[in-house]
Amino acid sequence: MAKTQWHPAFCAAMRLELKDNRSLQFINEFNLTEKPLEVDMLIINKPSGVEIENGIGEFFEGHNLVEYKSPTDHNFNQFSICQALAYTYYYCDRYQTWDVTLSLIVSKENFNILNWLSSQGMEYTQRHKGIYTLHGISFLKVQIVVTEEIDSDLFQWLSALTDKLTEEKARNLVATAYGLTQNEDKRLAEAIVQVLTSANEEVFEKMKEDDVMASALMELMKPEVEKYAEKYAEEYAKETYAKQARIMLQRGEDNEYIKLLTNLTDQEIEALRQAER
Repeated sequence: MAKTQWHPAFCAAMRLELKDNRSLQFINEFNLTEKPLEVDMLIINKPSGVEIENGIGEFFEGHNLVEYKSPTDHNFNQFSICQALAYTYYYCDRYQTWDVTLSLIVSKENFNILNWLSSQGMEYTQRHKGIYTLHGISFLKVQIVVTEEIDSDLFQWLSALTDKLTEEKARNLVATAYGLTQNEDKRLAEAIVQVLTSANEEVFEKMKEDDVMASALMELMKPEVEKYAEKYAEEYAKETYAKQARIMLQRGEDNEYIKLLTNLTDQEIEALRQAER
């Protein structure tokens, strides 16, 4: 089974959770250095004076780094926290600002971050269900969001990022995604559903037995299906042209005539000629 690509779904989920705040700027990845050191963190820039009425977003300042650890990330441990902090301090230095927050959005499936912090004597307080403020980190505001604990009614998209999705949760998510009216929001929801379909195959296969759910899923998956259909059609056409070109090469036709009838390039025709020898 192909590895689930959680990060794009997470970025889409964060945009949907904060969709009431259209002034926010989202940067999915950024380079820390001029010789690119690409970091797989989401950056959310908040204009000054903007207030966010959201349990996660209310914590934000001008620059907000968000690190996500999926439920299948078996490499998530205490050193991952140190790395996230290091990247955040580097960001502060690069942009010469302390107007920065770090949000760790994590699953406790493989590493219970709160238990580890407690064992190290670190203090934190719970602001909302599953959302904690970490204390004692020099110059930085740090919050921890535990995806299994947050209110699934308030954070429908983030709480759904799991490979243990229940059928009820999946049905509610598909119904919500299908009902979105703004094109951008619908596109983001489609991206999430595609990832969850891959991570929770049995649940979604069972849902397809319901005609209403099957129709909604088909509509949401339509862009992805069309993309693969187009790719397959291109590959099939290329293969057909190659067969035609081989026949013409055997007849001794020149390249210009073969290109005219098959749309193949000189390089592709030459490769076929060499293969025929």
